[in-house]
Amino acid sequence: MLQQSKFHYLFNSYTLYCLLEFNVSKKMIDQLVADDFVVNDFLTESNKVVQLQAAKKAMTRKVMNAAALLSIEAYEQSVYKLGAAGLSPSNIRLLVDHDITYHQLKSMTYDIFFERIGRKNKKAIFERIMEAFRSCEDLFQADVTEKTYHFYLHKYCEQLPPRHYVTKETLSKELSIQLNMPETGIDVESIELFLHKKTTENYLTFAPDLGFKRNVKTVKRLLADDFKDKEILIRRMNGESLQQIGESFNLSRERVRQREAKLLSRLPELEELTVYKDVFETYDWDEELFSAVYGEMAEVYQLLNVKLVRGERSVLDSMGELSLTEKQQELVLAHCNCYINYEKKVVSYNNKLAFFEHLMFHLGQTAVSNEEFNEVANEYIKEYRLDPSLHFTERSAMGLIDRSRKIIRTKSNSFRFYDVDKVEPERMNHLKELLDLDPGVYHMAKIFNENEALMVELNIDSGHELHNLYKRYIEVDGVTFTKMPEFCVQTSKKEFLKSLFYELAPISIEDFLAYVENNYGLRQDSLYSLLYSKEYLPYIHNHFIKVSYAEVSEEEYTLVDSLLKNDLYTVQELIKLGSEHIKDFKEKFVNNQALMKLNYSLKGVFVLSRKYSSIDQYFTSLILKNDMFRNTRSHHFKTNHFLSALYDLEKNLDVVKVAPDVYLTSRKIEGAGITKDELAAYRDAAYNFSDSPYFTYYSLKQEGFEQELEDYGFDAVFHERIIWTHPKLRALNTKNCTIFSKTGDEFTLKEFLVWVISKDSEPLDLDVLNTRLKSEFGIDLNKDKLVRTIQNTAFYYSREMNKVYQDKERFYETIYSGER
Repeated sequence: MLQQSKFHYLFNSYTLYCLLEFNVSKKMIDQLVADDFVVNDFLTESNKVVQLQAAKKAMTRKVMNAAALLSIEAYEQSVYKLGAAGLSPSNIRLLVDHDITYHQLKSMTYDIFFERIGRKNKKAIFERIMEAFRSCEDLFQADVTEKTYHFYLHKYCEQLPPRHYVTKETLSKELSIQLNMPETGIDVESIELFLHKKTTENYLTFAPDLGFKRNVKTVKRLLADDFKDKEILIRRMNGESLQQIGESFNLSRERVRQREAKLLSRLPELEELTVYKDVFETYDWDEELFSAVYGEMAEVYQLLNVKLVRGERSVLDSMGELSLTEKQQELVLAHCNCYINYEKKVVSYNNKLAFFEHLMFHLGQTAVSNEEFNEVANEYIKEYRLDPSLHFTERSAMGLIDRSRKIIRTKSNSFRFYDVDKVEPERMNHLKELLDLDPGVYHMAKIFNENEALMVELNIDSGHELHNLYKRYIEVDGVTFTKMPEFCVQTSKKEFLKSLFYELAPISIEDFLAYVENNYGLRQDSLYSLLYSKEYLPYIHNHFIKVSYAEVSEEEYTLVDSLLKNDLYTVQELIKLGSEHIKDFKEKFVNNQALMKLNYSLKGVFVLSRKYSSIDQYFTSLILKNDMFRNTRSHHFKTNHFLSALYDLEKNLDVVKVAPDVYLTSRKIEGAGITKDELAAYRDAAYNFSDSPYFTYYSLKQEGFEQELEDYGFDAVFHERIIWTHPKLRALNTKNCTIFSKTGDEFTLKEFLVWVISKDSEPLDLDVLNTRLKSEFGIDLNKDKLVRTIQNTAFYYSREMNKVYQDKERFYETIYSGER
């Protein structure tokens, strides 16, 4: 039972007797109470009051005005409500005249009454008054919960949009708000009674798993009724003009318009008009598409078209704004001969190149031949019942490969999906810098093998792919791409080989081949055959390469000796230096015979002072020369010799990286009180702390790893590089951190992600995965790169669901309950 007085005041029928105070007759009130009216009906102009007003307008208005004057305070003190117990108006007037309130009657005795009234022989009146008071106490304590609930629930349901469902739980929460009481105090049985009553009355309809919805008249029911000017409406819905209808009715066009406007203004609330008003007035629907998408009969569209002004925005272009199911989207796309491609863009099937790229994204993440692609692509077209004109032939596919910027060729004339436009500009610039080489002929495998981390990041799988990437998309001054996968830098192959002959001769064929492979990556077997061709036979004598060197005078030797100030030059640096002073300097001095006299020797692309036994020894000395070394990324520091020397020094803890391109020597670090043994102890502690096969410095810290070395305040890169030196660890550098593996094998980002994803047996949302990589490992991956890497695994990524599944079959099981 509701205890709040305001609900008794509003929803107890007997409260109407308080209106006696405002000159509403008792007879009128008796009838209203008998008809189960309450004060709240008149305050809110309920449907019952509207119906009463149609029959008794003056009476209804009088009661409504009186109800507006009645406050809850007046109700609580009003003795007029004693009329509900049959007390006569004269006795009620007696109480009013002597200022006796209803509340005072609770403690009223005859003596007090006698004293207030001031007359004798009033005991019988007092007894009638008190009997009426006791009766009223019972009447006004009646449970009004059902009426209260009914009012607020009905009011709430009246505001429900058509086809909007509510549940008992929703209604309970609404009552809790309206009645200002905890939800646990709501009487659920009263809600159920309301729902049962309204469902029986056909005011509400119940649908399993959805709830209850308000029944609103439909277009179909409207057209089944008879009403004035129905024929005009039907003919307008069928597309007839006002002029045509006017001629058939012998009416003017304007008169037909007026009758149509009046009819439309009198239309009742119609379910479809309310549901589709916004989408119809916003977007440009045609009848066939609208009826198909929303599953409505043609008359719904026709009435909308008569009643409303159709919008102008394209349905196809605005699909992302419309709340359409996947099936509805498919209907729109089919109607417009379009599809949503892998980038979530709407594309016409008439764009054959875009369709080819879409299929390659789904079917060609790994290399396929022309025949393989055509087979699976045409099977796809057949399975999804697409237009047969989309079928691929060998010729059409080859033409599309050459036109697309989302394809990269691989070995054996195969190709795969590769969106070059997604490669970051700085990565493209890095690739250009890699070809900033001394003049020569190089094998692309050399670039590929020497930049493994970059190749993984760029998703380049071989030297062939890298060669095709350069050849098609990256223009480098002075570089020409020749026979796959070789390229020339500021020279031709013929000039290059002859230049090497003069630099290295006399040298055996075997040593020459080894030298060229080591420094330029060219394969020995193919080069061996070339050396014994007619072009180069004059230089070969008994399996040795020999040349006739130009004569050099002592004055020239003395001049060049005075020019050589550094211990190391590239061959090109030396040529530039000497050519400013001596004509034909290259022919005279770029060979071991001449350089030996100057106490230098040729070491690949370098000329090195003979006080060093190797280029690696030179770079090692250079790095350790001072307390701090800064890698300026000059031409010298991009070579394998430098990188190898730096690698060995780091692994041996002779230098430690403390910032990008900045290294401290062990001498400097020991001066700060940190020994190499302490550095080794730190890396061992980190190795032993993690139980996972993969970890990062960030994940170690998240798991609570602490060690004394961290008290010195170095940045994370310092600690990362020390951990990196552990002999049992393998490492993979990402953009913002290093991933470590305890498996003992080299690994790729793909293998790391497989391990992360495999820890979840359920489908994994891609955004959740990205968040986990950041929060657990400190790894921040570009979403496109993450998707590309996953698509090269056994996992299946659904762009529609934005989830990663264990495999494609699991995806189908989850989405279609095992039915494909």
